[in-house]
Amino acid sequence: MDGGNSSKRTIEALPEGESSAMRLNVSIEVKTLDCPICFEPLRPPIFQCSVGHCICSSCHDKQLDKKCHLCSDRTSFKRCFAMEHVVQSVISPCSNAKYGCTEKVTYYQKEEHESACQTAPCFCPESGCGFAGSTKVLLDHLTTQHKCPFTALPDSYTASLRLQPGLNALRCTETSYFFLFSMASEPFGHAISVVCVQPTVTEPNFTCNMKYDCTMTSYCESTSCDIRSSSLSDGLPTGYDLILPKGKISDDQKGIMLTANIRRPLSFSRPCLRGKAPAPAITRRSCLVFDIEDNDEPESFRRYRL
Repeated sequence: MDGGNSSKRTIEALPEGESSAMRLNVSIEVKTLDCPICFEPLRPPIFQCSVGHCICSSCHDKQLDKKCHLCSDRTSFKRCFAMEHVVQSVISPCSNAKYGCTEKVTYYQKEEHESACQTAPCFCPESGCGFAGSTKVLLDHLTTQHKCPFTALPDSYTASLRLQPGLNALRCTETSYFFLFSMASEPFGHAISVVCVQPTVTEPNFTCNMKYDCTMTSYCESTSCDIRSSSLSDGLPTGYDLILPKGKISDDQKGIMLTANIRRPLSFSRPCLRGKAPAPAITRRSCLVFDIEDNDEPESFRRYRL
């Protein structure tokens, strides 16, 4: 796009009957390709008044008085096949080309493509680091620049993780996303959360069953939670999915052993520990049950009795 307020965008127009070698690089004002009423990109079917002003089909359906919004003439809007051919010939590269996207789409499909583009950038959550890139590049950045340990997720979708304070990655084979576990050492214990790193922020597509079992302290704890999706543009999501209380865990300075099972979401949704709704019952064996009523304890550590 040109500088200043020229509102121009460089595109490629492919004339009918011409080969791809005959493409022209041209500059067209954006308003030429947008509906002058709703300012959305024009797409077939396109209608024009008797003077030649074009509007989209949605705005055409709203013109009950058959009056042109631009010239105020009362007219019968008719299909403008010439303009339809123009917008279908305007090809624009994805704005994420610098992150590796090679897609080129018609101008009016660009926004839809970019909203679901899997090469859109995700962001490094480490404080003071402004790195951005595709999920694959971001994972390489985390493991090489920030020494983030990572584990490959087996075909069984169950992995044993040795979590260290900070970030821990769980990578799926042949997928564009990865899971990022964060463990914070708090005065009351270890607080663990998990997020699915992907450019398109969606409703949770996965659930995670996490289980900690320590034979030395005869303590075990488990939870099931929806995995939030994020590009990490605003940093790591707040809230904890599992808390291991101080004094109930055995830390050999090499990390906390945790079993994680990733799967598609269940019919119910278990809230994070900072939520207010009670969690569904979870079967556990010979586990210690703790229930803290002290109002001076951190809110994130107050648990429901299961």
